[in-house]
Amino acid sequence: MERDSRDGASPRTLPEPQRVEGDGSPLPSSLDESRRNPQRGQSKPFSINFEVDIIQIMLFIAALATRFWLLGLPRAVVFDELHFAKFASLYMKKIFFFDVHPPLGKMLLALVGGFCGFEGEAHFARIGEEYPVTFPVHTEHCCFPDNALLTQSRFMLMEGMMVFFLCLSVFSYLKFRNLAHREFSIQWWFWLSLMGVACTCTLSIKYVGFFTALILMTMMVKDYWHMLADVRISDLDLVKHLSVRVLTLMFVPLCIYVSLFYIHLTTLTKAGPHDNVMTSGFQASLEGGLAALTKGQPLHVSYGSQITLRLTHGAAGAKPCWLHSHQHVYPVRYPDGRGSSHQQQVTCYLFKDVYNWWIVKHPDRESLVVDEPPQAVKHGDVVQLVHGISSRALNSHDVAAPMTPQNQEVTCYIDYNVSMPAQNLWRMEIENRENDEETWQTIKSHVRFVHMDTRQALKATGKQLPEWGFHQIEVATDRVVTQPGTVWNVEEHRYTTNPEKEQQARELANTEMIPLKPTHLSFWTKFYELQTKMFFSKTDIDLEHKYSSGPLDWPFLTKNTAYWMSSTSNAQIHLLGNPVVWYCGSLSLFIYIGLFVLYLMRRRRDIFDLTESEWHHFLFIGELLIGGYFCHYLPFFLTDRTLFMHSYLPCVIYKILSLAAVVDHIYIISHRFVFAPTVVCGVCLGLVSSAVWAFFKLAVFSYGNTNLTPEHIKHITWKESWDFLVHTQP
Repeated sequence: MERDSRDGASPRTLPEPQRVEGDGSPLPSSLDESRRNPQRGQSKPFSINFEVDIIQIMLFIAALATRFWLLGLPRAVVFDELHFAKFASLYMKKIFFFDVHPPLGKMLLALVGGFCGFEGEAHFARIGEEYPVTFPVHTEHCCFPDNALLTQSRFMLMEGMMVFFLCLSVFSYLKFRNLAHREFSIQWWFWLSLMGVACTCTLSIKYVGFFTALILMTMMVKDYWHMLADVRISDLDLVKHLSVRVLTLMFVPLCIYVSLFYIHLTTLTKAGPHDNVMTSGFQASLEGGLAALTKGQPLHVSYGSQITLRLTHGAAGAKPCWLHSHQHVYPVRYPDGRGSSHQQQVTCYLFKDVYNWWIVKHPDRESLVVDEPPQAVKHGDVVQLVHGISSRALNSHDVAAPMTPQNQEVTCYIDYNVSMPAQNLWRMEIENRENDEETWQTIKSHVRFVHMDTRQALKATGKQLPEWGFHQIEVATDRVVTQPGTVWNVEEHRYTTNPEKEQQARELANTEMIPLKPTHLSFWTKFYELQTKMFFSKTDIDLEHKYSSGPLDWPFLTKNTAYWMSSTSNAQIHLLGNPVVWYCGSLSLFIYIGLFVLYLMRRRRDIFDLTESEWHHFLFIGELLIGGYFCHYLPFFLTDRTLFMHSYLPCVIYKILSLAAVVDHIYIISHRFVFAPTVVCGVCLGLVSSAVWAFFKLAVFSYGNTNLTPEHIKHITWKESWDFLVHTQP
């Protein structure tokens, strides 16, 4: 401890603080020397060092060979190529489609397809269907030589591309970090910029790539935190480092990400099969489809308007639905013994239908015809909604809803001459209004209907009615007014001109709009809506699949996933990892954690098995690789989607890297014991030989080029939980 000079003793001289790298290890001494003597650093003659890593070259050649061998086989749709090949086709035709994943992967497929002469014709409906002769098949990237990674990277699937950019992100970070002594050099800028771009590409293919970006950003923040402790770095240099990192790792990636969606949305301008997932305004901005129906519609909703009301934000897993009624009534009693009003059912219907039309009526008038000039409905006005076909008004009362008894039932009122008067007045509120005098507009206005008697809002609950309700979506009123399920918008609109009710019904049934001009939405409006739909879509939440699996099945290959099977033989393709690689990778995680706990306990007892630089390096590989593994793996325990084994492939990359790092660490510390390095080398050679043997044994399921006999399939079914396919004999 430093002694105060006032005690009569001279203070102890402290050593000059030494600058360290992000993991705590000292920077190369050449940096300190060059800073102390700049002229000396400049006097060295010009030289070029050229190094060749034979092992990396051999691995690259092996990976290249295994991926390109029989690349065109099978010439048929394999697993999710059924979707992604169609997406590439829709890009070529400029037809809008919806997918929960970002667009970069599909863009790359479309780009390669266009380069190879693909014109967008993709007429296949099932896995295993043959591709046409003009269709370019199977072009992807190479990575580590493992059966699962091999299989996934040979086909038009997203994970192969995502894993490539994931590896590039980690590699770029390590290269950048090793250039800490050459800050702001061309190489330093290159690897830092490439890391930001690669991270952006990773998460722009599938959002699970965000976790790689997260772990690398965390490591960068940690490195910068260590820089703050170096008193020799000036405040100006710290600001420069921070600014550069914000520029290359936040601003540029954000611009790239938004630019990808700009290209996506400006390319896909035509209506397509996925339009109904989006809001009415989004659909109306596309060429054809809903736009053809809405271009000639009156803008302002008036008393006497005939409208269809769409739930703006979707229901039942973000599916669109429309306010609907039909002649059927609620059952007198429900299975739980509760009674209903026995009034006409009101539902939210998942399809467009003539029974979705409603007429906006002034509560003080009997006429359903639009005035001349039309009287527009404003925010806060009270209206009645009359069902176009049955001519009954939308109603609610103090009766429990069928599926959500905490809410109130909504009906179309039937006068049974009993003591249950009509309660059919609704206050229309515009949620996205600019002022309180704003009028109700077609498509644009997001509105709520608040029941005047109970002050509850009209809501699609998302619950499905039983058979008596034709499995349509329940509509009720809820005392919680402000929520997504209470927001509606007018999708189709026309004015009522005929006072005769029968003629009105006929006009509604035969309505057709005349297109005049397109509806325009800004890029930012469409971008925000698409992002929201992608983040909150639950289209596959209830999907059941024979080969689905969960996080507990993945580390030790409990299950496989069937990708393709020949229609004429037992040749088949499965996503199945190399057991030697996967088991050793999983084991390396436990070994690292065990060593970490052991070292930590011994250091607590002042027993230091590793030098300070070795200890910091050991911590660094744990933070980056073990942290990266669990950062990707653990979130899957929180998801309620149907999962498949390909979701685990990013984790496989991290645990393979962890295996290499742990083996390297064990080899280094083994030099403290006689013959230990030889033993470690022997074990490694045995594991590599076993991995190669297992790879070739299971390669028949990676390439799908072998007509397997039932005996052969049984012989390589190494786990009872693996499920391969065999054609039944006629």
